[in-house]
Amino acid sequence: MNSWEQYKRIVWTLLLAVPFLAASSIQDAAAYLSKTPTAFSEDGRILLVQTEELVVWDLETKTRVAKIPGLHCQQIALLKQEGWVLCVEYSVTIYDWKNGISVATIPPESQQPYSLLAYSKETDRMILRNGNEAVSVWQLGKKLIPLKHIALDQKREVSSVAASPDTKLLAIAQGHTIHLHDLSGTVVRNLAIEGGKPRDLLFAPDSSRLAASVGKTIFFIDTKEASVSARSMLTSAEGAQGALTPEVFSRDGHRLVAANGEWSYALFNTDTGELVTLTEFTYAAPGRGMRSPTQLRAVDISIDAEYLVGQPEPLHTLQIWDLSTGTMLPDLCGADCRNMGPRVSLLKWSPTGSKIVVGMQGGLNPDVDGKISVWDVHSRSPELVLDPGQSQAKVLAKRTIPQASVTLAPSAPTAVPTFVHARALRAVATSPNANLLVTSGDDGLLKIWDAGQGSLLRQLVLSAPAHALAFSADGAILAAGTMEGNVRMWETETWREFSPYSGRQGRINALQFLPGNRFLVVAGGQRKVPVVDLVTRTVVKELTHTGRHPACDEKNCTKKQAVRGAVVDSLSFLDGSSFLLTTSQSGPVVWDITTWREVEKPVGLPDVWSGLGWKQQFVWTTTRADVQNALTLAVWDTKGNKVWASLDTFTNRDTQIDHGPAVTLGTSMAVDPLHRWAATRVGEHISVWDLSAQTKRKTFHVKIPYQLHWTSDGKYLIVATLDRKILVWSAETMEPMHYLRDPSVTR
Repeated sequence: MNSWEQYKRIVWTLLLAVPFLAASSIQDAAAYLSKTPTAFSEDGRILLVQTEELVVWDLETKTRVAKIPGLHCQQIALLKQEGWVLCVEYSVTIYDWKNGISVATIPPESQQPYSLLAYSKETDRMILRNGNEAVSVWQLGKKLIPLKHIALDQKREVSSVAASPDTKLLAIAQGHTIHLHDLSGTVVRNLAIEGGKPRDLLFAPDSSRLAASVGKTIFFIDTKEASVSARSMLTSAEGAQGALTPEVFSRDGHRLVAANGEWSYALFNTDTGELVTLTEFTYAAPGRGMRSPTQLRAVDISIDAEYLVGQPEPLHTLQIWDLSTGTMLPDLCGADCRNMGPRVSLLKWSPTGSKIVVGMQGGLNPDVDGKISVWDVHSRSPELVLDPGQSQAKVLAKRTIPQASVTLAPSAPTAVPTFVHARALRAVATSPNANLLVTSGDDGLLKIWDAGQGSLLRQLVLSAPAHALAFSADGAILAAGTMEGNVRMWETETWREFSPYSGRQGRINALQFLPGNRFLVVAGGQRKVPVVDLVTRTVVKELTHTGRHPACDEKNCTKKQAVRGAVVDSLSFLDGSSFLLTTSQSGPVVWDITTWREVEKPVGLPDVWSGLGWKQQFVWTTTRADVQNALTLAVWDTKGNKVWASLDTFTNRDTQIDHGPAVTLGTSMAVDPLHRWAATRVGEHISVWDLSAQTKRKTFHVKIPYQLHWTSDGKYLIVATLDRKILVWSAETMEPMHYLRDPSVTR
């Protein structure tokens, strides 16, 4: 059966309120990621927004308290003195909005704008960078007093400059050296970094740590000792996609969020350098059983580095991720955002984490389209619209909060988290003969379960996470393809491990045993798919999956073979036949394994099909329904070359998440080995069918499911979800039995 790549994990939770550090307000994620300058007061009550004019809002009274004409700021901050605003651009201005007067100004000194590196309410000092020329320290008040001027060496490249939130330290990266300046004195300590030139410096909120990136490594520097205390790095096996860039420290400084290239964010433990989790941004392409990476057009990270809100390119919505688990949460903006791509100019978490300020054009909700709005994270709905032309914010009607997922039987354990892995769930497989369930996760563990009993039997430690799992036809061998490109195999009676196979394929996407257990098909990151003889450890055949693309003229379109092969994402073998299915983003290709030739239209099979696994003479497919624009999930009898059972009828809208953005979860099916039951999934709705009567026995709802499996005795349906949970459903009672849970995993 096709296995989907699943990286986007959604979990329904309420965002925890997090306290706000005034000293870190300049340095945290909101300032550097937002295109529209914004600033909050410590308690989240006062909001400054720079549009055509600088506007001050009181969110508690829902009133506009000031409009400041003539100030056009690239950075803004609320100062220690009540009502004072710091505006930084080519000049620096302190403005008292309560009295409507300018307090002090620093005139322009170069053709480059100033950059505010830090401001501390405790010391009432600010640190400015003046282009590539100098860094200056200022005491604020009714008069601006310059305290220190540090010239930058223009003969040497300055890759990064950062100031501590308490304004007591300055770090300058030049070449392979970081210069740490004690701004309360004259001491400068130099730290040489081995392995490259440090870039993207970032201080922790308590100023005790400094992060510096060098390629795919981040160094954590003890600022008191001026020494490296820990380092973090990502390997290709862990999902490294480019240079690491430190973005936000947690409030206590013990965790750091870093951008990993353009496609994901990594969370590190700054004490040990250990990778905590990797949040990857992917989406399910409609009509395909696979996921594709996506970039975020706009992004902001909460003050305590717990959550991220962003706009994925293909989804045209605003989505929230839990960075501590890598899971995708219920979206912030669903129907309000669905369009051909709303333009988001502002995303800003409030200090408490309970509100997000959004500036958006192109959404379908006229209340928020083209305006600045304040959204409640708990209910995922806009509450206020901030129109600078109006003295009062517009209050919008509250929405109902989405309900939780499937209600379990009274005996089902729900008092504790029901996670199977400490980090993202990568792959799931069931044995064809031993009622075993195997799961793999980003924690580098393989776990073997007795699903019916709900017990964890054994776990195996891998050097890299397993991205693909496959059992042989008799269940005697389990193969796991890792992120490093290795294939590891075990004999499942004793769990003795065979010697691994490595074909330099990069990350393994899918594995498929062929009958007889001797040959294994391995689909990885390369365009060639090898068929490996496990006895001789040689490649006996390489398959090239050629995609097809439409070539159109004025009259019609034809499909032509692509010149280059495509990367294969999934493999499926029809038991009892000679047909192997390879699937890529360009579509499926069928191979006859007796000749290893591509088969244009296999006899006895529909045009589009997916295998159901070992001990199955059937495949599942979709057929045209009588209803317009609808399809029907069907079980196809390959022996009789006809539909054996017609099950759910659905439209494309039914396959989407019904409580959020236009994310297509698609459909899937599993038939139990005794051919009594079929389980179908359309979006988030799962149905259990009696195949002999072709009647639906049960329908239930599960949040973000993706894989369906039956145990080999046909007694239990396994539902794997995108948030690291696995539901076990009883065919005997037609009720949920339990969620699998590893007691050692608490979140």
